[in-house]
Amino acid sequence: MPPVRSYHRWLPALAMFGAIHALAATPDPALTDTSGCTALIDIVQESLRGEIDVACPVSDKVVCESKNGQIRALLEIIDQRRKRNADECDTLAQVNRLLRTLPPKS
Repeated sequence: MPPVRSYHRWLPALAMFGAIHALAATPDPALTDTSGCTALIDIVQESLRGEIDVACPVSDKVVCESKNGQIRALLEIIDQRRKRNADECDTLAQVNRLLRTLPPKS
C-alpha cells in the first residue's frame, strides 16, 4: 500500500499544477473586452461635440476656428476607425495622443 500513500501526498501538488496550467491556457476576458474603451470613446465624442457647439468669441475667432477644425478632424478619425472596426482601445490611445496637441482652453 505504499504507492497509494505516495499518491495521496502528491495529489494536492498535482491538482495545483493542473489548475495553474489550465488557467494559463484560458485567455483573460479583461484583455479581450473593449467595452470600457468603447464607453470612453463615446464620452470623448460627446465632449468634443460639445466643444464645437460653443460659439467662438469674436476676439479669438481665428484660434477658435482652428481648434474646432482640429476637433472635427478628431471626430472624423474616430468615425473612420469605427467604420473599419479598428480596435477601440487603440483608437482611444490615438485620440488621447491627438487631444494633447489641441491648444489649451482659454
